[in-house]
Amino acid sequence: MNTEKRLEIEVKIKVQGLEPLRRKILRLPAALETERAFERNIVFDTARKKLRERGMLLRLRRTGENAVLTLKTPAQGNSRYKVREETEVRVSDFAAAEKIIRALGFRLSFIYEKYREVFTAGGARIMIDETPIGDFIEIEGDPEHIDAVAARLGFAADDYIRESYLQLFLRSGHSGHMVFGE
Repeated sequence: MNTEKRLEIEVKIKVQGLEPLRRKILRLPAALETERAFERNIVFDTARKKLRERGMLLRLRRTGENAVLTLKTPAQGNSRYKVREETEVRVSDFAAAEKIIRALGFRLSFIYEKYREVFTAGGARIMIDETPIGDFIEIEGDPEHIDAVAARLGFAADDYIRESYLQLFLRSGHSGHMVFGE
């Protein structure tokens, strides 16, 4: 079965200068898990935004020929880390999955695009995200691994961001969708 349910613990960090950052990551040392690839993420919600109101996320993501449907529960606690239960399932047909989601009454709520590259190092995953609102890294893992990797990259807890890309997009004064070329 291709369904995965797990507790996701992560932080985002706004970054400048991707090439120097990549060199730092590789010196950790780190292994490249996924080469840089374009992602299109479609977030669905009810007409009255009930999922967002409850802090939940229903997302269909396409990366190349791969597609993943994700459900995230509300963030837990008030720690400096974003902690959520995440259930993911790979889907073989992106268009059919979208059709099913819409037939169940969900509507497109937000689209966000990014280029993502993934590394593993020190018990954590490091994602480099190039987005229309700037560059970020996400560090996922246990809190001690997140802190250790962040410190080795020159970041501290004060740099941690718990907000979603939707929240960051809206806070930056934009409206509509977070897509390249708009």
